Amino acid sequence: MPWALVVLATVIGLTSALNVWVKRQALSTDHWTNASSQLLENDEIRGALSIYLVDQLYENVDVAAGLEQRLPPRFKGLAPPLASALQDVAVRRANRLLGRPRVQELWRQANRRAHQLFIGVLDGKKNLLVSTDGNVVLDLRSLVAQVGAQLGLSGKLAEKLPPDAGQITIMRGNQLNAARKTVKTIRVLSYLLFFVVIGLYALAVYLARGRRRRLLMAAGVGVLLVGLIVLVVRRYAGDYLVSALTTNNDDKHAVTAAWAIGTQLLRNTGINAVVYGLAIIFAGWIAGPSRLATWGRRVSAPTMREHPVVIYGLVAVALFLVLISGPTDGQRIYPLLILFALAFAGTEVLRRQTEREFPTRT
Repeated sequence: MPWALVVLATVIGLTSALNVWVKRQALSTDHWTNASSQLLENDEIRGALSIYLVDQLYENVDVAAGLEQRLPPRFKGLAPPLASALQDVAVRRANRLLGRPRVQELWRQANRRAHQLFIGVLDGKKNLLVSTDGNVVLDLRSLVAQVGAQLGLSGKLAEKLPPDAGQITIMRGNQLNAARKTVKTIRVLSYLLFFVVIGLYALAVYLARGRRRRLLMAAGVGVLLVGLIVLVVRRYAGDYLVSALTTNNDDKHAVTAAWAIGTQLLRNTGINAVVYGLAIIFAGWIAGPSRLATWGRRVSAPTMREHPVVIYGLVAVALFLVLISGPTDGQRIYPLLILFALAFAGTEVLRRQTEREFPTRT
């Protein structure tokens, strides 16, 4: 029975890890916006976006006509070939433009607005997507206009862009009902699954009388496996996704970079699980009968017996270092509080065990 609980908790733990990542990455406007900012800072992605913006400009504006208005009468016939020749120049200028802080802020705010509308619609707010025919879109029209200005097009001509120019559809209206149901499920399960996993591991250890240390180490192995599986999934799912989305080697670099940025929180979740799993395994081992573990308890016995505050201080410092230097997200305060409470409780159990084994200074 205890072993079955450990296996069940590990399976649910994997589901919980993926669920939490989706909730924090896809449903948090701050995380979404921060990730979008990192996307634009990447050279490959910025280059791909530059090409998209220039393509949108040429598809929706008569660039040749705009150049013709600015050329002397004798050179007006050169406008069409000049417009074609300037397309590559426009891509390079767009790339430089997207590197400017002011333009990056426009990109950031466009992503924030799109995500806020997305969440608003999922939460049941009405009449938010009237101007986009019920679709959730990322509106880059202002960036397309700025690219036009870089080519010397008049402001009035750039303003003639149709409303849908530079709009990237994130989700279509007919997909929103399914998205609402999915989001409700994710929100309910995000923390519930975490507590279920902790409860199942705790119950398994409690029921394993005479084998609790072994079950504790098994729980640690389970958490470690969850972390490793998450990291492997992130690595190879990214390769599959990139191959499925494009066969163009140039585009693959941009897609790979986007996947890496968009799954940073998933990577952090995997690393967290590996760290916590190793810590749990160590906790079970240090309380065991091995010669090295026994020696460690013997050496630390005087401090545990006479100065327990030092032991608790060391544990607190270790937890603090994990919190500030590792990928642990401090915003998940309640799970962290539970994990820290378990760490201190385990330290007290080990301290009492050591006192019983080594009651006097040796």
